[in-house]
Amino acid sequence: MLTRPGSAPGSGWMRDMSERLASGPADTRPVPRRFWVLYLVFMISALVIVPMAGRSAMPTYNVRSYESTSRVAGLPVFASGAAPVAIIAIGGRPRGVIAIGGLAFGVVAVGGVAVGGFAIGGVSLGFLALGGLAIGWRALGGGAIGYRAFGGLAIGGYAYSGNGVALGYHEACGRQKEKLFG
Repeated sequence: MLTRPGSAPGSGWMRDMSERLASGPADTRPVPRRFWVLYLVFMISALVIVPMAGRSAMPTYNVRSYESTSRVAGLPVFASGAAPVAIIAIGGRPRGVIAIGGLAFGVVAVGGVAVGGFAIGGVSLGFLALGGLAIGWRALGGGAIGYRAFGGLAIGGYAYSGNGVALGYHEACGRQKEKLFG
């Protein structure tokens, strides 16, 4: 990038944004109104208009169900479809030891909403939960709620958060931290 002699490197808006972020939560300067207008337009288009247009443009397919002939304890080893039940289940609402899909229930569950012993997904509930919103005994995610929680917003017995908010009963470690109930 070219700069004039005596001027600071980088663009002005990037320097200003960096100074604003570095100043922390005590910065009381309001964000310009056009920022909020652009943010609102972007979010509406990204979360409402584009998915609606994409959904109408995509062809619909009938979900073919498959179930393996091999069985263990009466359950098929592998199954796929809209709502499969198997040892390894892949589909819309799978249930099994290993479940991969939209709304997954299993010992190992991976999906948009995952419930199980080891859950990975957008919203995860389990013994060990990883996800955007993770709820479990050990929870890791953007919002983590559990006995041992690590995330941007961590709530639990032992809550750890780097630059976020940590609320813990026994211990809290983060930029903003509080001990609950004591």
